[in-house]
Amino acid sequence: MTKGDGFALAAAFIGGAVAGAAIGLLFAPEKGEDQRAKIKAALEKRGVKMDKESFDKLVDEIKNLGKKKEVVPAEDFDAE
Repeated sequence: MTKGDGFALAAAFIGGAVAGAAIGLLFAPEKGEDQRAKIKAALEKRGVKMDKESFDKLVDEIKNLGKKKEVVPAEDFDAE
């Protein structure tokens, strides 16, 4: 490996890191409060009215749906 190869490797690594960061920022989801405002507006548009406490409960329930359930082999697989 020559000195030039090391520089090229470092430049490629830094370029990849910069490109990855830029792509991450472009595809990152919106801030939580912005997303909640959009959800609330969509619900109200469909005639669903909620107070802040009920809406916060709904958001918590939705968050919990995304959490992976614990795997219990006896329940998840057929034992024959």
